[in-house]
Amino acid sequence: MNFFISVTAIPLATVILSLTKLKVEQLRLVVPVMSWLQFGVLTFLSLPALQNNHSFLTFSVDFSIEKIGACFLLLTNFIAAASITHATCFFANEKLVGRGEDPQHEKLYYAACALFVTAMSFVFLSDNLGLLWVSIEATTLFSAALVYFSRDKHSLEATWKYLIICSVGIAFALLGIILIFASSQHGAIAGGSLSLRLLVDHANELQPKLLQFGYIFCLLGFGTKAGVFPLHTWLPDAHSEAPAPASALLSGALLNCALFSICRVTEIIQVSGHSFFATFLPISWGALTALAASFFLIHQVGIKRLWAYSSIENVGIMLVAIGLGSPPLFFFQALNHSLAKVALFLLSGNIIQSAGTKELKQIKGILQVSPSWGITFAAAAAAVTGMPPFGSFVAEWMILSHCGDLVQRIAAGVLLFALALSFIAVSLHVGRILWGKPKHQIAVLPTFSSTLIPLLLCIFSLLAGSTCLPTFFFD
Repeated sequence: MNFFISVTAIPLATVILSLTKLKVEQLRLVVPVMSWLQFGVLTFLSLPALQNNHSFLTFSVDFSIEKIGACFLLLTNFIAAASITHATCFFANEKLVGRGEDPQHEKLYYAACALFVTAMSFVFLSDNLGLLWVSIEATTLFSAALVYFSRDKHSLEATWKYLIICSVGIAFALLGIILIFASSQHGAIAGGSLSLRLLVDHANELQPKLLQFGYIFCLLGFGTKAGVFPLHTWLPDAHSEAPAPASALLSGALLNCALFSICRVTEIIQVSGHSFFATFLPISWGALTALAASFFLIHQVGIKRLWAYSSIENVGIMLVAIGLGSPPLFFFQALNHSLAKVALFLLSGNIIQSAGTKELKQIKGILQVSPSWGITFAAAAAAVTGMPPFGSFVAEWMILSHCGDLVQRIAAGVLLFALALSFIAVSLHVGRILWGKPKHQIAVLPTFSSTLIPLLLCIFSLLAGSTCLPTFFFD
């Protein structure tokens, strides 16, 4: 009971406050404080798991956490707290540029955010495949409210596409979980089980064909949620239409949840000895996803769609890390991608507010308008493309160096080509945004408050690549 109170008390209080008659200006002060307080509570809760590499911290029959899960839990809540903190500035600036929404919409945004982040937290806390699936499905329902924030035809279309495609994908994942459960009933576990730890412990005894088919369906279903190619079609629209702080959450936190689910199921397959399914499928699909996304990056018309396709590319890289059987590598890449991509989405929100458009061809001269935005934007773009000395360079280098056999080396070659192509494409787009003369009058917004969070995230990404942080995950 104490576990559930610790995880849900502050988010539920946030929802209640958001739905009361409290003024939106007061919520902008209260909600960020509560978000950081929740991050502190979860840090304290998961501290024993962080200190032990090889054991689970058990909270109840169906909920437990180990080191990598604890790292993802804290990363998710850190990203959420940072995005919500920036959201207060974002919504205040919307009013300054004359595009302020109905205050009730903003209050609903905070309520949906709290529920969304709680659902994501339970993804990492669930030791039961069924509850893991329920948590993933809950993230879809709660985040749909964030995508539909603007209440116009474009956001409606993006929300509808998001709900339909992801719900169909999650249905495939449910079928996969049912098949894995059925595989455990054939003498492995009396009566069968959905416990992840039990399934890993008895992986060699699971019925092979049911397990393999179950894994394929889980990979297909959770892969849809992660935005792997060619099941990615919902992602650019959803990321583009959601307000910038919500886009940051979708890219920096939600995609990690879907990939973490794949990682947990892949662990069962790897222990069972089915190397083809555990390595070839995720590695080849990840390399294909990164390659396809790099081509999409070449010609983009919207600034947030640009970063959405960059997210798909990084999903492919993380999927390769999962196929290599290295959860620490997967987390290290996810950490660096989340830090840089959240900074980019938040800064893109500032730029869209000032320029009054999302179109890349209409956005120029940001360095001239706001040097602090321009410098931080350039740093975040460098970080997300894997330039040294940022942490993403270290993570991507480690992933490539872990590719050993022929198939993995071919995948590494494809990844290298995709990384080079995406670097060139992003550099060209970012160069046009930063330099040149603004095409029309750009509103000047408060720079310190709107740059603080993205700048701190870039600094953290820099520290991740230049400190001994990677050794913490690979001890």
